[in-house]
Amino acid sequence: MRRALQLAGATVIACVLGAVGAAQAQAGKGEPLQLVPALQSLQDQVVRGNTRAHAAQRALLARIAEQFEALGPERWKDPKNARAAVVFVLSGGSARALHKLMQNGAGAAINEKLLKGSLAYGEGRHDEATELLVGIDARALDPGMAGLVTYVQGELVAKKEPAKALGYFDDARLLSPGTIIEEAALRRQIALLAAAGTADRYETLATQYLRRFPNSVYAGGFRQQFAVAIAVHTDAAEAGRLARLQSMLGGVEQSDRREVYLTIAKEAVAKGKVEMAKFAAANAARLAEEASVERERARLYEGAALIVTEDFERGVEVLGAVERSRL
Repeated sequence: MRRALQLAGATVIACVLGAVGAAQAQAGKGEPLQLVPALQSLQDQVVRGNTRAHAAQRALLARIAEQFEALGPERWKDPKNARAAVVFVLSGGSARALHKLMQNGAGAAINEKLLKGSLAYGEGRHDEATELLVGIDARALDPGMAGLVTYVQGELVAKKEPAKALGYFDDARLLSPGTIIEEAALRRQIALLAAAGTADRYETLATQYLRRFPNSVYAGGFRQQFAVAIAVHTDAAEAGRLARLQSMLGGVEQSDRREVYLTIAKEAVAKGKVEMAKFAAANAARLAEEASVERERARLYEGAALIVTEDFERGVEVLGAVERSRL
């Protein structure tokens, strides 16, 4: 499945890069409104698991920035091109595109606060960007930029007003479903909820992420953070908690589910959460092939948990059966 996704993604990358190259070859005739969707398409491949797309982003950002530099003043007066420049900068592109747009007197083609706020954001002046961007009604903007602007608004207020940021990220997900914006907004919400200790909504959104974006380039890091949070904050003795965890992971690919359980078991052992370690190790073992590295890891964590309980002798037996050469 993942191999098929990567092959499909590689085709998309080739098409995207080819389109940008063709635009450059037309003596600067490529329009920003044509180039920026190519970048967005590439970025969306990242959340579908394409590592080549992730690696290609920087090169594509540089190539588009060069194309923007070649554009004449008249073309920047087109509102569609001006909006594309804003999207480019908010997506990680060089802020020079907006400088050039303003220098050419094309600022009237777009909301002044949006333009100046995006420039401030692109240059790292976050206080100024917050003042300019947060008051904008993103839903009233062009659909192609509404979700991105809302996501940036959430990022700008997340540190000081996390509850307000959660609302912005909700809107970003609704306005840009299936894109890197939705994936990033979901990850940011989960991190904020974990920090606030909001267990129920944390579990709900974590389940959504695990099922909607299992192949994302960022999913591995998320699963690691998720496993640590579960190991540290979940009480295995609380009625229904372990069943809910199994339900959360039910739609996740077997290999990923196994790795999550192994990570939970490892963290639980380190934190002295014996029941959680035993539960996670047992689930990981059921998902691992016999004589595999994963099966030995599960045995190791199970044994480590058992030796600090009344089942000490059983723990010693389990640890003694671990094939060290496979670890």
